[in-house]
Amino acid sequence: MIKFKQLAAAAALALAGLHTQAAPVAVDVSGAASRGLLGDAGNTVWLVNVGANAVLNSLNWQVLLEAFTPSLLSEMQVSFGSSSGLDQVTLTPGMADALSGTGQYAGSVDLSGYGLSVGADGLLRLEFSEAFVDAQAGGLDGVWTSGQLTFDVGSGNLPEPAGLALALTSLAALATARRRMRGG
Repeated sequence: MIKFKQLAAAAALALAGLHTQAAPVAVDVSGAASRGLLGDAGNTVWLVNVGANAVLNSLNWQVLLEAFTPSLLSEMQVSFGSSSGLDQVTLTPGMADALSGTGQYAGSVDLSGYGLSVGADGLLRLEFSEAFVDAQAGGLDGVWTSGQLTFDVGSGNLPEPAGLALALTSLAALATARRRMRGG
């Protein structure tokens, strides 16, 4: 009876371990241009393949931005989400710097509580834009000079192969022990 309980506990632990594993996806932002408000035609938009139905767990950034007068560092932003563009989240690295010029920023944010994911196409959409319309409409407001955004991405629907194998092995051992206890 004790052996059965131990196997049951092992199986439960293995099944609990089937959460999606995170993998980093780094995006080099060098040269991305911010021109207008979110959705404006002149903005830089990139589509990055992170895997079908992938979940965004966290974001780390280390970037160097340059805002051209009259634009401000606090206006430069990047929005990200599924390729549809309908569920975007926006990051403003220099939000405290209400000045033109150059600024270097680093940080991280936990996204796991927001349920952010990409669709079946696996494409993460990034749009670099401005938060305010400046006097020079359509002109270049700023450039993401260098750096990267690193997304921690989980598979969403599928467990890692090693975790799945462990869970299946534990369940098979549990079923075998149960049959032996019943005498059959």
